[in-house]
Amino acid sequence: MVKSSKSRSNSAFYILLGVVAVAGIGALIFLSSRPREARSASPIDPTLPPVQSEGYVIGSATAPVEVTEFADFECPACERFASITEPDVRGRLVNTGTIRMRFIDYPLPMHHNTWNASRAAACANAQGKFWEMHDLIYANQDRWNGEATSNPDKVLKEIARQVPGLDQAKLDACVDSKEMQAKIQAHYNIAQQRQIGVTPTFYIGNTKFEGALSYDEFKKQVDIAAAAAPKSAPATGAESPAKGATPAAGKTKK
Repeated sequence: MVKSSKSRSNSAFYILLGVVAVAGIGALIFLSSRPREARSASPIDPTLPPVQSEGYVIGSATAPVEVTEFADFECPACERFASITEPDVRGRLVNTGTIRMRFIDYPLPMHHNTWNASRAAACANAQGKFWEMHDLIYANQDRWNGEATSNPDKVLKEIARQVPGLDQAKLDACVDSKEMQAKIQAHYNIAQQRQIGVTPTFYIGNTKFEGALSYDEFKKQVDIAAAAAPKSAPATGAESPAKGATPAAGKTKK
């Protein structure tokens, strides 16, 4: 009797184990058969024709050193650099003709609303207001980021109302149409080609630095790059400096 009871118990265990295994296999088959977009939607639109864009520039075309920043608008470390260090960088290095800065946005996949912010900044750039919008986007990051809202475009359009001289109706239409998507994809592709793994990442001259730098460290590396730069050659990739840009804004009150 004892042996028979043990045998029935073992049989029930193996039957239960088989049911669990079949259910697990079924779940895996179901997940693998679902469209990829339903499981992990990519913000990249492969149907858009490629466009040429190399980011946004501020400063003199004859500055001896160019600094390129790869940054994500939703990245907390990028926000700290924009709010704490960048005002000194602009006031003491850009405005004095020591450097010019190139900003290339690199929207990271873990940040839900960063593509919206990049498109809104590009829409402001269409009116010559990129840097003003850049500053306000970072200063108000806690209002529009993925933890704060599921409707970032609405908040970003509200933030844009603080930009002096901006045509709000044009910006709203630009944001709603996502017409700057191809431009942001061009920036994303540059970052991918340069194998950017951390935001912010800086190229000061030809040297790469990962992570936010203090002003003193930033200035030290600029001095090193300036000493190595040809004295008569302007910074590479010359284009017209941005107009109307102001030093990075501090944190605004809600």
